[in-house]
Amino acid sequence: MSTLLIGYIKESVERSGIYYLNNEIPVWSEDPLPEHINLRAVLEKIEQIMPSAYFRYVHAVKIGTFPEMIDRELNAMYLDGVLYISNFQASEEDMYDDIIHEMAHAVEDNNRDLIYGDEKLMVEFLGKRKRLYSILKNEGYDVILEEFLNVNYNEDFDMFLYQDIGYAKLNNLVMGLFPGAYSVTSLGEYYATGFERFYMKEGNKISKMCPVLIRKIDLLDELANEY
Repeated sequence: MSTLLIGYIKESVERSGIYYLNNEIPVWSEDPLPEHINLRAVLEKIEQIMPSAYFRYVHAVKIGTFPEMIDRELNAMYLDGVLYISNFQASEEDMYDDIIHEMAHAVEDNNRDLIYGDEKLMVEFLGKRKRLYSILKNEGYDVILEEFLNVNYNEDFDMFLYQDIGYAKLNNLVMGLFPGAYSVTSLGEYYATGFERFYMKEGNKISKMCPVLIRKIDLLDELANEY
């Protein structure tokens, strides 16, 4: 098929409002994107930086303003094989950052034993959580150790980090310990943040800080590239 014909088909599809990630995953926006966002460019970037094997875990990408995301103040989420991405995007980089993060959860959903089966990632995460507990206690926060030992998502704990401490301050407190404030939220977000950093070419920055995390993502990447 000629390049001109492929270009014509792509433009025809885009006029219908539907794009395709990896030529098979439908992507559409239910609400307008800002004029400075070129959706095709974002999707092409995703295709360039991620192994194509990961795309088999995703059925669709929906862009818009979704009530569940508004309620939890989220920019993106993953649910049942679908990536939900906010149409409010500051830049194209922010948008593919969001997509990569939610792709991480799609990969997680289909590779749980490989990621968590030996419990090494959980041990690394809990060690960091315990150190953060001590840091916050020294800062004068009324914290309970048991809450820091729960590796699963907990909305009250999430709101404590987001509202009571604030991500700006938390980012400073966890510097050199966690990949970022949101990675403190749960074991799943610790993994997903590392995955995101890896494919945003920032893996080297956190490899010494989070060696188990980076080894897990390296293995996922190696297997995906062999698929």
